[in-house]
This record gives sequence, C-alpha cells and structure tokens, in this order.
Amino acid sequence: MITTAGLTNIAYIIGGSGIAVPNYTAIGTGSSTLNPGNISLDAETDRNQVTSINLMTPKQVLWTADFSSVEISGTNFQEFGLFNSSSGATMFTRYVIGSITFDGETELQIQQTIRFV
Repeated sequence: MITTAGLTNIAYIIGGSGIAVPNYTAIGTGSSTLNPGNISLDAETDRNQVTSINLMTPKQVLWTADFSSVEISGTNFQEFGLFNSSSGATMFTRYVIGSITFDGETELQIQQTIRFV
C-alpha cells in the first residue's frame, strides 16, 4: 500500500522540490491493519539501503533490498516499508504479511514495485 505521505512526496519529487527518493527498506514485527495514514512501521527492527532501483517497464519502479542472516536472526518478520532516509523520514509504502521467524541461516530479499496507472 502506498501511504498518503508517500503519494504526497512522489508529487514533490516530480515537481523538483528536492525531496529524497525512497532508497531504504525497513522491516518490523508489527501487524496492525494497513492504513494510508500510516507514517511508520509498527515495530521496526532493521533498515537497509536498497541494493537496486530499476525502471522495470513503463510506469513501474522496482526497489530491491537485502538483509543478511545475521541481522535478521530471531526476527519474527511481519511488516516492511519503503523510506527515503536511514532513520525516521517519510514512509512511502507499508505491507503486512504472515509471520516469518528467521533462524539465523536464511537471508531475506525484499522487492517492492510501485505501478503508476
């Protein structure tokens, strides 16, 4: 889900306001219902800079972020989002998934696509 703040900042970026593009993915353990007014993850546990931003096809952007087995070991991962800074900042997207617990042997790669229709 793209947040209200995310949509606002996308417009600012297009308008040349100098707002930073989203380039960090955060993960967390929260599971509250998605709401366009969300401004942060419920319970952020880690945030990494994206490893790539690709223009997949016309009207689509794909962000990819990687998390090592060491940094997510023991995490009961349930939510993730896209941000434009290494801490705080604007949350452009938020997603909630079923709970996945990492045992220290599995790495995680998150890919997020925004489609402009």
